[in-house]
Amino acid sequence: MREKIEACRRFFEREHPASFELLPGPGPVMISAPHSVGQMREGRPKAAEPGTGLLALLLHGDGCPVIVKTRNLGDDANFDPVSPYREALCRYVRGHGVRFLLDLHQHSPERAEMIDIGTGRFVNGSRREADVLVRRLSGPLLQPLSVDGLFSGGGPNTVCSQTARDCRIPCLQLELNSRLFPGPKEAPGPAFFALWEALRGAVSDLA
Repeated sequence: MREKIEACRRFFEREHPASFELLPGPGPVMISAPHSVGQMREGRPKAAEPGTGLLALLLHGDGCPVIVKTRNLGDDANFDPVSPYREALCRYVRGHGVRFLLDLHQHSPERAEMIDIGTGRFVNGSRREADVLVRRLSGPLLQPLSVDGLFSGGGPNTVCSQTARDCRIPCLQLELNSRLFPGPKEAPGPAFFALWEALRGAVSDLA
């Protein structure tokens, strides 16, 4: 397991010619990590959310198609009115039978919530899909959990909103407390493995 996690970390340490990479997979549930590297929003730098990239690559190993940000080109794939990242994601969804999208984000370790599931107020995803995640993420190391409590992902230019609107599939934004993830040189703790296993189960249920 240590080798697998280190390989995922080295992926983001490499020089990438493009600002994102799309990694195909056979499964119908796709994973997105649009903030896995730093970004710019309205001219202001925003910190990377590296744990989301690590988690996305691990889920790719379980068969999920994945799209992750790999270079900061002064853009924000979850905010800008036009985004090559979102356009590539939607092309893949339409061409490969993807039936569900899970978009990963991190939030501040100072927040009480460990996990928040954003449904766009049940526009981007239904209560049924949210309930699948709530059930799988109900372990004690992953609490407290909320639905649309922090960030619903419902803005017009979010990854979830555009994909749900253009591809007509359910999409949920998953906000994960940074305390769940290891530091750059740290080994993952029990909460991280609980999160990974819960998401593997959720992917299986949603598929």
